[in-house]
Amino acid sequence: MGEAVRLYIVDDNRILREGLASMLAELDDFTVVGSASSGLKALEEIKDVHPDVALIDIGMPDKDGIEVTLALYQTMPKIKVIILGMPDLTEEIMACIEAGAVGYILKEASFDHLVEIIRSAQRGESFCSPRMAASLFSRVAELMGERIPQSSVKLTPREVEIINKIADGLSNKEIARHLVIELQTVKNHVHNILDKLQLHNRLEAVQYAREKKLLKKK
Repeated sequence: MGEAVRLYIVDDNRILREGLASMLAELDDFTVVGSASSGLKALEEIKDVHPDVALIDIGMPDKDGIEVTLALYQTMPKIKVIILGMPDLTEEIMACIEAGAVGYILKEASFDHLVEIIRSAQRGESFCSPRMAASLFSRVAELMGERIPQSSVKLTPREVEIINKIADGLSNKEIARHLVIELQTVKNHVHNILDKLQLHNRLEAVQYAREKKLLKKK
């Protein structure tokens, strides 16, 4: 047997978080190197414990699972992220994949299924259930049909600044603090950006900015 898979668990539900940690730690090929109840704490700790796989709840109180996944992908791309999510959230599943997640498993799934997905992720494989895959293909086709030309769309300097902050992995609250503006003002800007570009989420906005070379070089 090779080296044990090093796991990190992020979930604000203490019973679920500690229960998973306890059950996974009992398996010979897994080592739980840490856990966190918030996205911010996870990002602080993960850089020190270097897990192979991170299990991340999609609904976190500060940074959600998508934001944490994107931050990890940008700074520690070798970590394989599996999202613990809810059913019938096709938009969120797509956003997770765009952010760099390699797997999406429903919280209602069995423990054995979770173990199988973790082992698959460690082998470099990606996973979502056949039902979720069918929904994703359907949604991609729908989006392609809805997409309109964006060549004539112009973003304001402030909107470009907001997109750059989103690309840096900042939440709305963090953007408001960095730019010294009200949280609601940030939310309004994000809404206007998505509406103006006919996009569906923050990650699509970042991708648009990347394609149009609007992101500032670090």
